[in-house]
Amino acid sequence: MVFYLRSPFPDTTAPAWVYLVTYPISLFGWPFSLSVLTFISIIAVGMAAITWGNENWWIVLFSPPLIWNIWLGQIEFLPSIGLIIMYLFYKKKISSLWLGISWLVLITKPHVGFGILSIQLLWILNKEMKIRELTKPIILFCSIIFLTYIFWPNWIIDWANTMQTFRPNKSWWDASIWPYGLIIFPIALYVSRKEKVLVKARILSSASLLASPYFALYHCTTLFSLTDSLFAFIVSWVVVILGRVVTENWMKWSWLVPLSVLLIDFFRIYANSKNAKT
Repeated sequence: MVFYLRSPFPDTTAPAWVYLVTYPISLFGWPFSLSVLTFISIIAVGMAAITWGNENWWIVLFSPPLIWNIWLGQIEFLPSIGLIIMYLFYKKKISSLWLGISWLVLITKPHVGFGILSIQLLWILNKEMKIRELTKPIILFCSIIFLTYIFWPNWIIDWANTMQTFRPNKSWWDASIWPYGLIIFPIALYVSRKEKVLVKARILSSASLLASPYFALYHCTTLFSLTDSLFAFIVSWVVVILGRVVTENWMKWSWLVPLSVLLIDFFRIYANSKNAKT
């Protein structure tokens, strides 16, 4: 099931820049390469939580999304790296050049990364980030894509063909509530407009998953790096444990996880606004 630990192949669902990272890991040989991938995943996800100031950062390390991610040999560590880059740039600790990397790793899983990428767009629209700061990351972004084309000339055609035939909504693990979740994203944008970057990132990440036509429980890994709620952590385990008893399609209830994160933040914002008025 760890199909990322090989070179790009015709029916891959991942863009080729993923393999610039995972293929070298495969050279360690099986099963040590899986151990390396697991180690990188834990470090990246944990560091993302710590970097963003998540007081309950340990939640993500013991959450079902990360455990399932490790079991499958998935690549949720890439969006987590995008999270780290985003925050370091926000704190002006690194050059805007690194945003080019963040774009690549976040669009690797667009349903995971769209919420975070939308924050960058808001920075531009609100003039919190200057247009000229985008020159370097755009060059880096395009250069890496060009590099992948040199290594694997056919990957774009193969990947595009796979995307046209892939039907995730028929999968038993698909937890999307499409198209009903689409209404949530504009609401999340409005509610989070005055919030701090951590809260905004958490809300928009939750909304991005709920608005997506496809997502599985392990896609909540990045979200849990931003989540300090013990209740959401409990909900994720209830979905797994109770769901296995009640129904064979328990994974389809995973939408309750991002919804719980979203509702908790909505309640916090509402409670804070009421306290501010009294």
